[in-house]
This record gives sequence, C-alpha cells and structure tokens, in this order.
Amino acid sequence: MISGGIKQLKMRKPLIYTILSLICAAGVFYLSYLFQEMAYWGNGLTWYWAGAVFTYLIGLLGVMFIILSSEGRKGDKEISLPILLSLLSGVTLVIGFLWTTFVIIAGMSGM
Repeated sequence: MISGGIKQLKMRKPLIYTILSLICAAGVFYLSYLFQEMAYWGNGLTWYWAGAVFTYLIGLLGVMFIILSSEGRKGDKEISLPILLSLLSGVTLVIGFLWTTFVIIAGMSGM
C-alpha cells in the first residue's frame, strides 16, 4: 500500500514541477509590470532594480522547475500533458525573459 502511494507520487512529480513552472512563468509577466511601477517608489532606482532582479529570479526558478520536470520523465517517449505544459512553460519563460530585458533597456534609454 505504501509503495503504491510512492509510485503515484513519482508519477505526479513531473506534473507538479510543470505546474509550478507555469506559475513562475505567469509571475514573470506580472512582476515585469510591477517592477515598472516600482521605478516611481522613492527618489532613486533601488526598488526598480530590486524588482527586476526578483523578476529574473522567479524566471530562473521556473527554468529550474522545467529541468526537474524533465528529469522525472527520463523514460517517457509518448507526448503527454506534462510534456506539452513544459513546452508551453518554456516558451512563456523565454518570452518573459525577453520582455523583461526589453523593459529594462527601454526604461534605461528613456532616463
């Protein structure tokens, strides 16, 4: 009975990591909007850069979850929901990284 529960948990781990990666990908877009607003907090750009760094850290956490998700599926050859969600999450994270970089470059060129 216990070994059956452990086996089910091992099967669900890639899906859990994939869902966490998708949450991080959505968080990158939300935080990129939020750190733009943080540029107006205080007199300097301290909060702007703190928000930008936090956005990149959340994105890197999402990449880490994708890597962990793919390691849990070493033997899978069929296309399944976790693989499709990992692909969606990966594309979303790349777009989020590019968008955040664009916002930083645009913000610095306008100052």
